[in-house]
Amino acid sequence: MFLRLHFLLIIAFGLNDLSAQELKKIGHLPYAPASLAGCWHYVDSLGGEWALVGTSKGLSIVDVSDPTLPQERFFVPGITNNWREVRTWNGFAYVGSEALWSGIHIVDLRALPDTIYSKKWHGDPANDSLIVKSHALQTANGFLYVFGGIGTFDGAVIADLADPWNPVVVGKYTQNYVHDGFVRGDTLYTSEIFAGWFAVLDISDKSDPKLLAIQSTPAYFNHNTELNSDGTIIFTTDERANAPLTSYDISDLEDIKQLDVYFPSVIPSGEVHNVRVFNDFLVNPSYRGQLTIVDASRPANLIETAWDSLGSSLVWDADPYLPSGIVLATAKSEGLFIYKKPEYRHACWLEGKVTDALTGAPLASAKVFVVNTSNADTSRHTGWYGTGNAVPGAYFVFAEKKGYYPKIFNNVELNTNEITILDIELEPVLSNTNAVFGEGAIEVNPVPFSSFMNVSIASGTSKIVHAELID
Repeated sequence: MFLRLHFLLIIAFGLNDLSAQELKKIGHLPYAPASLAGCWHYVDSLGGEWALVGTSKGLSIVDVSDPTLPQERFFVPGITNNWREVRTWNGFAYVGSEALWSGIHIVDLRALPDTIYSKKWHGDPANDSLIVKSHALQTANGFLYVFGGIGTFDGAVIADLADPWNPVVVGKYTQNYVHDGFVRGDTLYTSEIFAGWFAVLDISDKSDPKLLAIQSTPAYFNHNTELNSDGTIIFTTDERANAPLTSYDISDLEDIKQLDVYFPSVIPSGEVHNVRVFNDFLVNPSYRGQLTIVDASRPANLIETAWDSLGSSLVWDADPYLPSGIVLATAKSEGLFIYKKPEYRHACWLEGKVTDALTGAPLASAKVFVVNTSNADTSRHTGWYGTGNAVPGAYFVFAEKKGYYPKIFNNVELNTNEITILDIELEPVLSNTNAVFGEGAIEVNPVPFSSFMNVSIASGTSKIVHAELID
């Protein structure tokens, strides 16, 4: 059915609970007045689970074997700084900070739970004082990657960890400042934040990284990236308010395609800070106190399946990778939070094509809303759209496009881990009337839809308008 109204409508949304699964906090460790940054995980030789927490004062090593009672067992002090990131390799932790002359702390974790050993590293003897500071780091395949050094054009330093206690610098990438990076096999994906893009580098020869491709991101401020399991899809974040998490098809580096964008449902202006890929899902620590989970198994149709608030400060990082499945999350001001293992239930997808009812031509820029949720999409040039919801059920679906009558579908069934196909034909407005259906003009939420609805005219006044529903 569709609704004919010959004036501008503003119909307010009223959102239901969007989460098909619960993000349940089961443990908390405050650190105030110290603030938190990155976090990572470690499993000792006895199977004990640990959180490695970057604080403004140093590295906090937290026993989370009982996640309801996290206990800091060791602390490695460092130069005070708000940024501190950590990664591990072969029983050692590597800790970086933006503090001048902080270098990299190397922490031997192999004797946990009994003791630790640590030292500071600024580079091997041939590169003494090369590592002055860093913004982020990664470890992969026996190498340490250090990003964001002393100067704007310091990109990445690559060090061999054949001796994890004494890394040896084997390569550098200096074309642009690198804020963060992700490594898979012989490929390095760099977040070149000030250049506004991510870059793809061939690092099969660590001494001579070669640029393969670059791709700008929506807010031109790429903060981090991670890959899906088969390496065909990359997920990116931009560290600007109101900027989306974005998915790209990178199976052909000469033709990188943007697939979808995602904003946290409750506070969309609070951008995702770091995207963390876990199987088919994205775990997203975000600004304004948010932690979300997104089903990314259909990367062109990203659907949020869980949301939680950790307070009001930046949720800097999250780690879902411990064997127990608990999720670690660091809120900058509120501390370390530990979540029960999520269920990671798949979303319900709604997809289809929007066409002109008279000509059958595909319609781009049509908006399709799942009513009573925050989920919506804008059709591509092919007319294709993709949206859905976390919670199964029967929904109203609303479609609009400038120059066409809006259309409402009743009782559209959405089911978990299923794709519901709904092709939409929109009838063009052929007569010269005062009807205006501009982009963003109509936001619909008739709950339940009946023979009348509450309408606010553009001037801000409200009235009850009786409108005919046409089958």
